[in-house]
Amino acid sequence: MLKYIGLAISIIILIINLVYFDYSDAIFSNDNKVALIGIFGSLCAIILILILIISEKINSKIKGQ
Repeated sequence: MLKYIGLAISIIILIINLVYFDYSDAIFSNDNKVALIGIFGSLCAIILILILIISEKINSKIKGQ
């Protein structure tokens, strides 16, 4: 259950950073650096949590055999 809460928090942070990102400005401008760091960080967290969830499902199937 804790994994899904962490996944939800990461998705919320990703959405907040996507809203904060200024699309009319250059990608690597000073204002967008914080948003880019937040976007990449939350994407990394989402990927890691999904890997954890999938690996636990695989582990439970292996132990069930």
